[in-house]
Amino acid sequence: MNQMIERLLNEGSPAIAYRVKKEIKQEKLTPEEEQNYLDLIYAEPKVQMVLAWQNPDGYFGTRLHTAPSRSKVWTHEGCVRYLLEMGLTKEHEEVKKALAVMTCPGWGKECENSRAAQVIKYEMIRASLFAQAGYQNDEMISKWVDDALNGFRHIAEAERYEDIAYENKDHKFLFKGEKYIPVIYHLRILAFTESWRTKENLEMLRAAYNKLYQWLPLPPMYYKSKGHVIAPLGNICVPINQNFKEEYGFAWLHFYELSSRMGMLDIDSPFRQHFEAFKKSIFEYGDQAGELQIKKKDGYTGWSGYSGLALESQWRKPVQIMHDFLFRILLIEKYSGAEKRVVWK
Repeated sequence: MNQMIERLLNEGSPAIAYRVKKEIKQEKLTPEEEQNYLDLIYAEPKVQMVLAWQNPDGYFGTRLHTAPSRSKVWTHEGCVRYLLEMGLTKEHEEVKKALAVMTCPGWGKECENSRAAQVIKYEMIRASLFAQAGYQNDEMISKWVDDALNGFRHIAEAERYEDIAYENKDHKFLFKGEKYIPVIYHLRILAFTESWRTKENLEMLRAAYNKLYQWLPLPPMYYKSKGHVIAPLGNICVPINQNFKEEYGFAWLHFYELSSRMGMLDIDSPFRQHFEAFKKSIFEYGDQAGELQIKKKDGYTGWSGYSGLALESQWRKPVQIMHDFLFRILLIEKYSGAEKRVVWK
């Protein structure tokens, strides 16, 4: 692990080196060191590209969640996520403006009057961004913390997934009544908040994670609104209970990082074995891991509500992919609490 840290400090992108210092090593940087890293991050071509998309009011582009057809501009949420992942905070002017504009009328743009917004509530997207930015007890977040816990509670209390969803005549699985399963935004909200972490809630989550491990992969599940079938926002139906695979790799890494932040990836978690297998394969392949594991890079380098993990500005060489993989491994290890034994029931 120390070798990985030193390598990323010496060879990784400015954002990776900065976050390794602050988040992994938890070093207190001098004002000069802090400013030097930030200057390098701001100078990154992709950061400059994203900042050029910000409107005077703080909004990035024209859409919150779905970019216009053939648009090369990321969505507002994708841009905010990217800047936060690059190491910028709610104290930096661009992020501050991007968050503030989401408290103004019309912040949802195309989402406000859509059928999906009425069913799924895009306020959850906003809450996830504010949570990642470090807000904890804001009213807009606490509502969705409860919503996230309820999603996991539906799983923990069910005997089988058919208790949560039923198959209709078109062979689509629709949620029963008020039941649903968590989506990626629920995971982000729990990952970046603390208020919910009681013994009772943690035990409930562990029970839900054990059920998930047994059930996954699940058939796609949908909400129903006035006769229309609507897919939820990135639900966790994919085979994240299996070893890393190219076709859903970025979703796999999202789930494992967020789960580690939630305390759900310690050494007794059933999912832990797949993270260990991922580490082993990366170390065995060395700098060729990027080429062997990833052929389709869009999910890693293009940022949206669902995708985006790359902090390296380019993925033209396997070594750049390797740096991002090593950083995510360090991050997952940092938050997993692997050294702490937790009883899984």
